[in-house]
Parts: sequence; C-alpha cells; structure tokens
Amino acid sequence: MKAIRILVTGLAALTITSAAPAAERSTINRRTGLYEPPLTELRKASERGDRAELARTASRLGPNRLAKALTDSDRRTVLAALDAAPLFAEGVLLFDGIVPLLGSTDDDIRERAVRSTVALLHEHDRTSLAEWEVSNETVGAACQALLRVAGKDSEKLSARLAALQGLADAATYCGATTPLAELAGKGPAEIRRAAVLALPIESQVGSQVAQNALVAASKDADSKVAAAAGARLCRTRTQAANATPLRQLVLGADVFAEDVVDMLPCLAASKDPADHKAIDQLAASGSPAVKAAIKNFK
Repeated sequence: MKAIRILVTGLAALTITSAAPAAERSTINRRTGLYEPPLTELRKASERGDRAELARTASRLGPNRLAKALTDSDRRTVLAALDAAPLFAEGVLLFDGIVPLLGSTDDDIRERAVRSTVALLHEHDRTSLAEWEVSNETVGAACQALLRVAGKDSEKLSARLAALQGLADAATYCGATTPLAELAGKGPAEIRRAAVLALPIESQVGSQVAQNALVAASKDADSKVAAAAGARLCRTRTQAANATPLRQLVLGADVFAEDVVDMLPCLAASKDPADHKAIDQLAASGSPAVKAAIKNFK
C-alpha cells in the first residue's frame, strides 16, 4: 500500500508539472543552444522596475517569444513585454504587436503601449524603421492611434502627453499638422503646449496651418504655451505677422528656460533696440541656463 501511495503521489506531481504553461518554464533554444528564461522572470523585472534585468531577460527571450507575450491572457505579462520592447535592439520587431494595444480597453495596457511606441519612435527614424522592415502601414497606424489618444479628453493626461511626445518625434512622417494645430488651441495648458511643440514646422506640407497655429498660440493666456510658440516661430526664422513679440514672451512669468534660450538667436539678430533691452534684462535676472546662453551672443 505504501508503494502504491508513493506511486500515486509521484504521478500527481508529474501531472501538475506537465500542466504548467511552457512559457512559465525555462528552456534551451534548440536552434541556438542558449538558455531562455521563463516569462515569470520578465514580469518580476518589470514589477521591480529593474530596467537592466528587463533588457537582459528580453534579449534572452527574443522577439518571437515577446511577440507571443504581447497577446498573453495574463495582463502582467503583456505589461512586462511592453516595458521590455524598447530596451533591446530587436524590440522594434514588436511594433506590429504593440500597435493594436494602443486601442486596448485596459487603461494601463493602453498607456504602456503608448510609452513603448513613443520610445521606439524616439530611437528609430523612418529609414531605420524601413531597415527593420517595419511597414508604412504599421507606422501610419501607430501615428493615427497616438493622435486618437492625444485628442481624447477622457484619456489620462500622462498618456496624452506621452502620445504628443511620440508625434513630435515622428513629426517628419506622421503628417499630423491639422489635428495638432487644433489641439494647440484647446484643452489643458499642458496639452496645448505639447501640441505646439509637436507641430511639424519643418515640413512643407501644412506649413501655413502650423504657422497660423503658432501665431495664435503665441497669444495664449498661459505664458508657458505662448513661450513655446515663440520658440518654434524663432526656429522658422520668419517674421510672423500678428504674433506676440518675442521680447514679451521671453520675459513672461514662469516660462521655461529652454524656450527662452530658443528665442535668444532671434532677439540677438534683431535690429530693434527693444529686443536687445530684453536680452539685457535676462542677463541680469534670468536663470543660470539663460545667462550662460546669453554669453554666446555677447
């Protein structure tokens, strides 16, 4: 009887072990002979916020297993795969699996997908994406999905701002001038400023739309939004009619130093004494970053 009980116990343990998902067990890749960790290690690294371990685990798992992880029934696994995608070179191959998640009904998955997409767009330009054989259709779908997130009033502010950052990084090929121009004039100040910074001013397509939006934004009641518009107008090196004078924008309350620095070249090149007087005021009372930048024009 004792022997029978031992046999039954052993068979039960074997059954439980065999029933465990293959993804939860470490394996050896038959093709490469390399160790492949279980997805539990990916989840643990993600939940700890250990980016170095997450990158190492993702590299060992490879794009094929991570692509499957993006469709896993366990949302923790999906979130971990989204975190991992931008952290290793082949992560760009997961683009096709990430884009559908930009429309997920799960708020956390959707925002994590936005952040993963934004990180990949930041690391890869259109040429690089083409070299990795990411299709134009996939890139276009990503741009449209980011626009939907950015323009949705009910979306979390953090997700909307992240989406706008992605559109800014992909400005040369997302071609979202008109929707961004509309966002630059409505909604929270943070959204208006982010939309101003995302406008593709270097693109010939829709350039007049972008210019008009920047002129309007330079009159925004929020000084940070107005200064961002002024900084972008300065980059175009054109004298925009009806825009708020840059000398007024650089002296606005609570403006970001980076926007002031971006406007300095235009003020320094101006023949208007009032513009140079504004520079003198900034040299006396501006932030350390602004004062350091002004020295380059003296």
